[in-house]
Amino acid sequence: MIAFIIIYCLFLVAYFFTRPGHDIADKTTKKDLWIRAINKYIMATMYLVYAIVTYVVKGYQFVSVDLIFLIALFFAYLGDIFLVFDLNRGGDYFLAGNFIFAIYYFTLFVDSGLKFTNFYWILLIWAFMLGSFIFASNKWPKVFKLGKMKMPMTFYLSSIMLHGACGIGSIILLPSVRTLVLGIGSVMFMISDFILTVDKFIIKNNKWIVRANSFFYFIGLLLIALSIAL
Repeated sequence: MIAFIIIYCLFLVAYFFTRPGHDIADKTTKKDLWIRAINKYIMATMYLVYAIVTYVVKGYQFVSVDLIFLIALFFAYLGDIFLVFDLNRGGDYFLAGNFIFAIYYFTLFVDSGLKFTNFYWILLIWAFMLGSFIFASNKWPKVFKLGKMKMPMTFYLSSIMLHGACGIGSIILLPSVRTLVLGIGSVMFMISDFILTVDKFIIKNNKWIVRANSFFYFIGLLLIALSIAL
């Protein structure tokens, strides 16, 4: 695990410098795009393969709640693969993955003996975050320059906010190292998409915002993948 983390983080540091701008080839040369894509694909493949291998080696039952976890992670992987060349297609896979992660979390809560009255507040957090975004984007349209992407972004952010809210619930409600690491990873994943929204629609072409997005996203996915080994 230590060797895996070190190698993964080295590729992440390299990604900070090979990623010249956005996740799609809007202002990059083909050479820059392929260098960035290869770097990103290596990290995405690493977190997915690590999770699958761990799932098999640790003897998880094939048909179990943890299979939902692998399916959700696979959709995140597909999102990484397609996002480099097609923002909308990549976003579709991430959206599906977020909702599947939410299903996984709610299944964990129920399997842990929790009742809906124990975790209903997760939906309140989700509703508050989503409502705040809708209010802010309508109140300050010149700041949130969403344009025709307003509805698609609202729908997508609703999925990542639900995923992140479930991660907060996991941190608070489920008393294990695995669920703690998993929850932190999900929250970091959510934060990365908040940063990506800033990069795409509020403050464009700032390399530090771009790097912050990459850091929170890939460290978040690293933690999510590592959680299955704990």
